[in-house]
Amino acid sequence: MIRHFVSLLLAVCCLAFALPVRAQAAPANPHAQKTIPRDLSAPAPDLPKGTIEALIADQDEKPVVGQQVRLGVMFQSVAEGESRSEKFAKTDQLGRVRFDGLTIGSGYSYRVTLKSGAAEYSSMPISLPEDSGQRVRLHVFPVVRDVDQAHVGMRGIIYIETRDDVFQFQVMMRILNLGAVSWVPDNVLIKLPSGFKAFAAEKGMTDVRWEADEDRGAKLLGTFTPGQHDASFRFQVPKQREANAYFSLGMLPHVFEMRVIAAASARMTLTVDGYEPPRTDQTENGQRVVVTRRVFDAGDKVEAVNITLSGLPVPGPGRWIAALLAAALAASGFGAAWGYLSFDAPGKTRRDEELQVARELLLDELVVVERARREGDLGPRAHSDARKALLDALARLGPAALETALPTPKKSRKTAGSRRSEEPAERPGSPSTG
Repeated sequence: MIRHFVSLLLAVCCLAFALPVRAQAAPANPHAQKTIPRDLSAPAPDLPKGTIEALIADQDEKPVVGQQVRLGVMFQSVAEGESRSEKFAKTDQLGRVRFDGLTIGSGYSYRVTLKSGAAEYSSMPISLPEDSGQRVRLHVFPVVRDVDQAHVGMRGIIYIETRDDVFQFQVMMRILNLGAVSWVPDNVLIKLPSGFKAFAAEKGMTDVRWEADEDRGAKLLGTFTPGQHDASFRFQVPKQREANAYFSLGMLPHVFEMRVIAAASARMTLTVDGYEPPRTDQTENGQRVVVTRRVFDAGDKVEAVNITLSGLPVPGPGRWIAALLAAALAASGFGAAWGYLSFDAPGKTRRDEELQVARELLLDELVVVERARREGDLGPRAHSDARKALLDALARLGPAALETALPTPKKSRKTAGSRRSEEPAERPGSPSTG
């Protein structure tokens, strides 16, 4: 499921982020005069095998002294499963810490992490080379909690898929930190539609993540160091049997572009308040989608994304009416068989007419169900459930429902014997034919 979600999200991102963005003036960067240092991790031939050396520096490349550093160790194998352990050490006067005697092998991976205030910094997972050690360089930046104190911009995608009984939402936000500080969000939340369920967040390689916040929505957490960060999650909203559906999702701060993409049948339409007129496109796997977007100007105050889906397939009531009628008729038939009820000739004719009406309703609904499946308005599960319910209802009507019309009484051919039996008997004393 996660693999499917990631591949779908990548396909959608390629589609969405490839579209042109209207040029707009970027806000002044208060840290533009600084060169932001980059983290590094590479084999080090001057270090012995099985050794990881970490250098911890600040935003000005000065060593961070006395910083506790954690080395996470993970071992994985098919036979033994997964195990985790950890080692700790503090940096010296050069901001350096060293871990020796580490096991080399494809089943082992290592990761250097440290905490500085509310922020957490980490390297990418390390597989030790067989002929040398590994050197890691991590940078610690000043931390801000208020997004207005960080030079952060965001763009996002909301992808909606209509399923049999739910709407599946997938949300990805790309957070760009162009400053020389780390932003750690403080109570930053996307409000989700009422009644949302099945919340699941994708796990990344850092502490950047989403978490469900009770019934309110999704909370953004983690350390956003200078650079680009992606964070995504998914959830579901129950689907009602209505042709239109309305959703409202909250907005994050400092968003400069949002796109809404809906997988849609030929009759479905998408409207988002304040967004561009939607256009149709296709994903890499040929799925028809409707796409709209909005590029926000500086100073735009938008608190929500208000989405309307129209032209949703709605099952007609005929199948349920026919099914109930079939059940009622079947029950009355069982009652009659056990002597609880009896039908005289007029009652039987009326019952046959009701059977015919129910049969025609059910057959009409079967045609509607098959057409909706061919046109993509009905998913596989809904199609299977509806078809089974209709066929079961037909079966409950009994053999009479399988006739193309009400049976008409046929005149029986009377035999000579039957004619003779209908002739009046000889009166006593009449002459014999001898």
